[in-house]
Amino acid sequence: MKNRKGFLIIAHGSRREEANERVYELTAQLKNYFQTDLFEPAFMELAKPSIRDGINALAARDIDEIVAFPFFLFKGMHYSKDVPNIIERAVAKLDKDIKITMMDPVGMHPQVFDLVQEMLYDQVTDQFEFKKIEPSKIEDKSMEIIERAIEDAEMPEDERPVVKRVIHTTGDFDFLKSMIFQGNAVAEGCKALLAKKTIFTDVTMVQAGVNKRFGHEVRCVLNDPGVEEGAAKAGMTKAAYALRSLGTKLNGNIVAIGNAPTALIKLVDMIKQEGIRPALVIGIPVGFVNAKESKEYLRGIDEVPYITNRGQKGGSTVAAAIVNALIKAQFMAA
Repeated sequence: MKNRKGFLIIAHGSRREEANERVYELTAQLKNYFQTDLFEPAFMELAKPSIRDGINALAARDIDEIVAFPFFLFKGMHYSKDVPNIIERAVAKLDKDIKITMMDPVGMHPQVFDLVQEMLYDQVTDQFEFKKIEPSKIEDKSMEIIERAIEDAEMPEDERPVVKRVIHTTGDFDFLKSMIFQGNAVAEGCKALLAKKTIFTDVTMVQAGVNKRFGHEVRCVLNDPGVEEGAAKAGMTKAAYALRSLGTKLNGNIVAIGNAPTALIKLVDMIKQEGIRPALVIGIPVGFVNAKESKEYLRGIDEVPYITNRGQKGGSTVAAAIVNALIKAQFMAA
């Protein structure tokens, strides 16, 4: 049985109340985001609640483990000595054993560079004189910028063009760390494209975004006759019902889902329970309701290759970008 965890957001504390307010706000935002009250703010000194107050508040909620998140920049003396000593003394006075897990401070996160870069961007670039770029060279220039930014990232070479295309489409470097490729996904996708296998999509926006220059059939049956009525009778979303209606037609073909988590969940069910075997699944729906969970469900299978990502981000344009990157890779290889 997993430990019941409570989370302590620890800051130094200040005599200026407005400085402490950010910690209260952050804690409230975390409670709202995770839909749990198992977060408590705590200050090392100069403000309330104290670390001991926070620990006592969490202990009263029958937790087994406290995860301490130090809202500090670096691993200085407060992190390595002062805070652990305060926590140790507070826990020793409890009438139950509670495990303490100390996380790294904010400044140690690998994306701290991205944050600093974003905050400084306008100040640094307003002194630059930007040169005009010919329209035909804009994409090449963008790809050069992306490649310089990710050149030190470790990843298989066949995955790099796919990640670059997604970053180019979204302008979001978070995909560099969040994308997941399973089961030789790029090679299997290119093999299916070379064989001119059909690309099935969950929505017409993905269908519209896929490059059809090389003659690949791209199908979306979302608006086919009978889908809306069948979905209503089955108590399913149109996207999930449409995908289910394809059944064994999905075998050996590519399925690209960028919008509907319900379609991805249904597809995984079909893979696990009915033996459906697409050549490749691109599962990257976007949103705050079941998008993240549907991708986690996909990551629980190993029967078919897939490309997905962690978290809520994604979308139809991302799914289409992945397919287009594979089409280009297959064309270049051929």
